[in-house]
Amino acid sequence: MIYRAERMPVIDRYTIESEGITSWDLMERAAGCWAAFFEKAVDGMPPVAVVAGKGNNGGDGFAIARMLAEAGWEVEVACVEGFCASSGDCMRNAELWREMGGRVVAVAEPGQWTPAEDAVVVDALFGTGLNRPVEGLAAGMIRRMNELPNPVYAVDVPSGLMCEDNSGNDRTAVVRAESTFTFGFPKLAFLLPENEEYVGEWHVLDIGLETGGMEADWHGRDWEAAGRLLRRSRVFAHKGMNGRGLLVAGSRGMMGAAVLGARGAVHSGIGVLHCHVPAGCGEVMQAAVPEAVLEADVSESCFSGVKEEDLTRWNAVAVGPGIGKGEETAEGVRRLLQEWRGRLILDADALNILAERRELLECLHGDCLLTPHVKEFERLAGKCGNDFERLNKLLTFAKRYQVHVVLKGAYSAVATPEGRLYFNMSGNPGMAKGGSGDVLTGVLLALAANGMPMGDVARAGVFAHGLSGDLLAERVGQRGVTAGGLAENMGCAWKAIEETKY
Repeated sequence: MIYRAERMPVIDRYTIESEGITSWDLMERAAGCWAAFFEKAVDGMPPVAVVAGKGNNGGDGFAIARMLAEAGWEVEVACVEGFCASSGDCMRNAELWREMGGRVVAVAEPGQWTPAEDAVVVDALFGTGLNRPVEGLAAGMIRRMNELPNPVYAVDVPSGLMCEDNSGNDRTAVVRAESTFTFGFPKLAFLLPENEEYVGEWHVLDIGLETGGMEADWHGRDWEAAGRLLRRSRVFAHKGMNGRGLLVAGSRGMMGAAVLGARGAVHSGIGVLHCHVPAGCGEVMQAAVPEAVLEADVSESCFSGVKEEDLTRWNAVAVGPGIGKGEETAEGVRRLLQEWRGRLILDADALNILAERRELLECLHGDCLLTPHVKEFERLAGKCGNDFERLNKLLTFAKRYQVHVVLKGAYSAVATPEGRLYFNMSGNPGMAKGGSGDVLTGVLLALAANGMPMGDVARAGVFAHGLSGDLLAERVGQRGVTAGGLAENMGCAWKAIEETKY
């Protein structure tokens, strides 16, 4: 679950009231979790320089300083000159720090502040409440932290970073953290590519926040959530009950895309896979994927269309990987969109054809699932000034055409026709290889043919695809991850998800 920053104080208050504790108790809990995680994350016991603000984030910083010092760490706290706690809990923690003899450095000129050469800097200057760019001495302190060679670990949120929209932010006044340990829930900004250099490696610390069933603003997909979407196979199931799917893919010189998509499907539980490929390329498919049934196009080298009378044979259709954008192929895609009103997954060149022939967008319907990467999406929906704007366009597009859309990348975003947004939490940079998206198309086709609702198809399929990459990377390293390896490893991913569920 992911909540807007403005709702976090509400969640804090609900937790305090439902547990019968004080805000001080919750701060102590948060600081204790943060300090414990920090101690495990940092090698040895280097000196620590905590940069504390005057609000609750600063209170966390003073509490963390106290807890680390009590555990034997050498700690000092730096504050901008004129520091005056605006939070009662921050004031109390600052007093406790001074009472135990803790050192506080008042910084009047950030450029002159220099922590120990081997110190780790803990950024507790600003938290989730920030809603405008940082200015003045505080901005100078942030820039100084970024200038120093010392690693920076951020408390909850890197100071200066707003939790959602940073389009109007002064990015020179945002801490570039090596790691961020955040409380309770991920923040939307952590999931946007443009903020990677500020957030670094991030971790969510469970501090027992209670939401009282409050609806999340955005959703994340994890093991448990993916497992809930799967249904158990029936004992007397046969191949027809597991679904018949048609994969339209490949062209001369691009048959690898078709093979990868087909392998993704056969390793994801499809009952019968039919592959529509150019007549001159059929031997490649039959040799590479013997489980597939060959459907030869009338064209020797490209996709030109599926006979309308054949469409009733399948439960789901996927089109796009490696088909090209030629006129004959574009006409075939147009007819498919007009004649097939069932479950349809559109990827790769099928999306590019839609972008070049925008009238075809009106043929989309509620059983369509589009899987663009960023550039393909911008061809469909227009250029975006930043990642936050792109998410808004993604939701607008999904609602406008009443389709599901998977925006592929790190933390792939799934937008629904109802206006919901789900982020995927599996996967790794090793999957950024040619052909990975083709495998995903096959995975989604298998689930759609199985009869799973299209929203669940998108969410479960993307998670399992990413999990396959994670499990594979554990064995061969991220550099060794290949699209072919992803497809072959899908069975391991599904097994892991099913074991989690059952």
